Amino acid sequence: MKEIRYILKYGIMALLPVMLVMLSATSCERRPLEDDELPLAALIPVKIDWSKSGIDVASHNGGSGVHRVSLRFYPKDSKQPVFDLYLEGNVTEGQIAVPVGVYSVIVFNESVDDKGYWEGKVNFTDVNSYMDFAANAVPYDVATREQQFPFYQPQTGEKLINEPLNLASWCLDEFRVTEKMVPVSYGQQKASFLSADENDMFYALTHITMRALVRPLIVTAQVKNLVSAQTNYFAMRGLASKVYMASGLTTQTPSTHLFTLNGRQYMQGGKDGTTSKTFLCFGRTLAPESYKLAADVLFVTGELYNPTPPLRFDVTDQVILDYHNRLTIKVDISYELPYVEGGIGVDEWDNEDKVITLE
Repeated sequence: MKEIRYILKYGIMALLPVMLVMLSATSCERRPLEDDELPLAALIPVKIDWSKSGIDVASHNGGSGVHRVSLRFYPKDSKQPVFDLYLEGNVTEGQIAVPVGVYSVIVFNESVDDKGYWEGKVNFTDVNSYMDFAANAVPYDVATREQQFPFYQPQTGEKLINEPLNLASWCLDEFRVTEKMVPVSYGQQKASFLSADENDMFYALTHITMRALVRPLIVTAQVKNLVSAQTNYFAMRGLASKVYMASGLTTQTPSTHLFTLNGRQYMQGGKDGTTSKTFLCFGRTLAPESYKLAADVLFVTGELYNPTPPLRFDVTDQVILDYHNRLTIKVDISYELPYVEGGIGVDEWDNEDKVITLE
């Protein structure tokens, strides 16, 4: 029998039902449970469909994959504590021991307590409120920004954020575990012992389809005289920095991602080509929406390109286009650089003190 660890987090009263279940499951003596021996929790089956989550559950490379699944229970009785149960090892199906009661439930990958995993990428707020529980992109470190994007001057009040990690969720506003479910879950009563509504509740967590809260965004630039560029610095403005775990809605908090384009493909002749960047984001904000790209280009000579007008692109329509029918957001732009030859000298780097504001 597969071993599944069930973890309840807050208080002895919350832990008691699961402890009883675990003691029963690990007993060496195999005999039917008597009615008066049954725990105060039902073994509830769980099945999870990850096909729409944007996460490859089998992969743990580069922050992808799923190490465990949290099922966070919010008792309707406000006197009872919020608690988590986990699926580990097998993150697509299993059983969890849920105490008798009425709950709202949020299911998501990993755990709010995995601070080492989320550190520097995502933080969670209002974790004990079903409606307000949210994931937030961590602000970009000022010192890191000044080092990695030396030509970028943020606007007053502009919020710069880090790329989040993959995150998906599912919710159920009302989930009821009744006393009659307990003997049925242990095979002491037939399924017909339950009412139709209880039977639906018993299997409610076998219909979980995870929803992507984070989306890949691909920026592809077609550049004339791409060979002239040492580095293509970009800022993407307008994307969300906060998403609610239950509803999947973002807030009207437009933020900015900083990145460089990489991975060049040159056309015949070796001067023109394409370059791109893929990064994760929380996606669109609420209306009114505005998404803009701004670029700084550092030539191979070490000089900063200062064109008139500057390289600015309104990509609002592209971000919105077909958003509900695909997980990936695709943005395509094109621009032209003058042809420049040369290399970067040490003295040129030491004397570089130009700063440009991306408007």
